[in-house]
Amino acid sequence: MTALSVEFSLKHKVSGLISEKFGLDEAELLSGATFDELDIDSLILVELSLILRKEMGIVLVEGELKSSFTLDEAVAVISAKADQA
Repeated sequence: MTALSVEFSLKHKVSGLISEKFGLDEAELLSGATFDELDIDSLILVELSLILRKEMGIVLVEGELKSSFTLDEAVAVISAKADQA
């Protein structure tokens, strides 16, 4: 699998998790809007970090995911952490 396809797969996994757990429209997440614009606050991002740790074994430090991020930016951080694991 290429790095690009892994990141694409991770992007859809993360967008699916956010959509499923927090009731957000996956199409909106994929639109390039920031988490702020989608009303995803820091509490949701902390919860998402916990879900990623539990379901995927990816450990994020509080504050690594920012509400100013787009889904693509968040996936880049998550992907870098996954590579370190």
